[in-house]
Order: sequence, then C-alpha cells, then structure tokens
Amino acid sequence: MDGAITRAEHEAFSDFMQAENKRIEEENNRQNKRLELLESNMQQIISQQLTTLTATIERLNLSVNNILKEQSEISERLKKLENRDGDMWRTVIKYAITAIVGGVLTFILTRIGI
Repeated sequence: MDGAITRAEHEAFSDFMQAENKRIEEENNRQNKRLELLESNMQQIISQQLTTLTATIERLNLSVNNILKEQSEISERLKKLENRDGDMWRTVIKYAITAIVGGVLTFILTRIGI
C-alpha cells in the first residue's frame, strides 16, 4: 500500500494532534482571559469618561443658564436706558403743550375780559 501508515505512526500523530489541540485550547483560554481583562478596563474607562462628560455638561448647562439670566438683565437695563430719554422728551413736550395751551387760554380770557 502506497499511502498506508503504521499503527505506531498513527498513534504518534494522534498524540501530536492531541497535544497541539491542548496547546491551542490553553492559548484560547489565555487570550479569552486577556480579552475579559481588557473589556473590564475599557468599561471602567468608558464609565469614568461618561461621568466626567456628564459633570462637564452639567457645568456647561449652569454656565449657559447664568449667561441667559445675565443677558436678560442686560436687556432690561438697555430698555430702561433707551426709554429714559424717550420718557424725558415726552415729559418736556407735555409741559410745553400745557404751557402753550395755558398761555392761549390766558390770552383768550384776557381778550374776553375775564
């Protein structure tokens, strides 16, 4: 027989393959433990990063709210400043019209003789 092997060769090959399979299985177990450790470390890192990110977002939110509040206050102050000159002119015009009307009425009443 051209391709036949002896029983001893078969046993030697079988022993070699079992040893190789055992080595591969041990290597797989070692790699699986490394992967589990890496995954655990990654989960911790991600958790820490998310915690940091959440805290940063909260501080940013407070900062934005403070800016909005301050902007609203500045807007109110600006409206008061803009209206102050308008209020002053309206008061001046009101007194001027009152004086003119009072003068005209006085003139008319003196002409009538009252």
